[in-house]
Amino acid sequence: MRHGWFIPALLATPFTARPDDLVPESQFVPPPYRVLRFDEDYSCLSNPASRLDAFDPLKYLPLSSNDPAWYATLGGELRERFEGNYNPNFGIGGQTPDSYWLQRATLLGDVHLGNRFRIYAEGISGVMEGEHPPATPVQQDPIDLQYAFADFVPYLTDDESLTLRGGRFGLSFGSGRLVATRAAPNIPFRFDGAEMIYTRPLWEATGFLTRPVEDKGGISGNDPGTRFWGLYVTHWFDTPRDLGIDLYYLGIANQHATYASGTGNENRHSLGTRFFGSRNHWDWNGEGVVQAGTFGDESIRAWTAAMDSGYTWDAMWQPRLGLKVGVVSGDHNAKDGTLGTFDALYFKSGYFNDASLIRPQNVVGVHPNFALKPSRTVSVDGGANWLWRYTRNDAVYAVPGYVEIPALQNASSYIATAVDLNLQWQIDKHLTFGASYVHFFTGGYVHAAGGGDVNYFSTTLTFLF
Repeated sequence: MRHGWFIPALLATPFTARPDDLVPESQFVPPPYRVLRFDEDYSCLSNPASRLDAFDPLKYLPLSSNDPAWYATLGGELRERFEGNYNPNFGIGGQTPDSYWLQRATLLGDVHLGNRFRIYAEGISGVMEGEHPPATPVQQDPIDLQYAFADFVPYLTDDESLTLRGGRFGLSFGSGRLVATRAAPNIPFRFDGAEMIYTRPLWEATGFLTRPVEDKGGISGNDPGTRFWGLYVTHWFDTPRDLGIDLYYLGIANQHATYASGTGNENRHSLGTRFFGSRNHWDWNGEGVVQAGTFGDESIRAWTAAMDSGYTWDAMWQPRLGLKVGVVSGDHNAKDGTLGTFDALYFKSGYFNDASLIRPQNVVGVHPNFALKPSRTVSVDGGANWLWRYTRNDAVYAVPGYVEIPALQNASSYIATAVDLNLQWQIDKHLTFGASYVHFFTGGYVHAAGGGDVNYFSTTLTFLF
């Protein structure tokens, strides 16, 4: 998976028909499946010799006998996921053990009318069975429109393109610390609005102006109380794209933002940078963000800094040892006229682990971890994540954004140590199985709020075509 930028390859590079003996074999290889399915480009399947998979006839349906750039693609997903959450929400508020079944199904159509026009639509169905209390709209949405947009490419050369997009689409930038897809729940994030995408060698830039879609458990419309906009720029320093930097600005206007100090109208601006790369078995991904703006009558002064790095041995099972360290600011004083709580915006699912209990706000985390590849198709990873509150004067927040554990000033800063173990098995091109186990060893702060340890387990079987 690329580092979060999403430029459809067909729009970034015009199709040029060439004799088969002059086309590199790599151009005949269809792309891997992506979380944002509209990132996939199947123009290579215009060559019948490259249609080797049983579903390839659905990935390239020619619409013109004269121009191979006129074609349609059909695709979809069926995901079955089981989650067992024993002591959900740390058992606070009378929560009881809960286990349930999640099913997600999608069906997409992608129509390319030459190199300059494209229409994409994707429907989604999310169903949840067995949960108590009743499922939220993020999990229970029997039929909805996930994405629907049109692309126009007014500027296109051999190595540059400008794409204008309008409609409903997904966003994912960088490593997903602030903008990602929310892939674990049944219904991912989606946004209504406009997007402008520019690409050239070693550069990609995306500007957008949107309203996030409000999850209602039915045919959803955008949230009239929230606007979200920004500019995200990526530059690579080498052709293999092993070393790069991101620079970005993200703005949000939210009429119903909620923190430990209350609920109010928020206008928040985020300026961030990310430096990532890999060299000589080392890999690294460091990111820093500062936030300013207003929350009600208060000014906002918040920040975060994180580093994820590791070393992979060139040995059997390709062992990797890594370390993730992150600091996310909280509010030191609810009465000083300044809000110090960071807003993680639309961050990725499983930010700390697959249990997704804690939102990255007012948190300090240290997470040594390991990864192994016993075979080409199987990978195993895990670790232990020590978590503290950044300040005792602020709360711990649940993933949706509400206060999960209140700010108990006299309690310890230590929240918990989360131990996780994860398995991923790529059964074949279309079928993937995953399993995850997480245990939270909680501390005095959670106990003082009436909570305790947490056990979480999940299995996921996904079929893509």
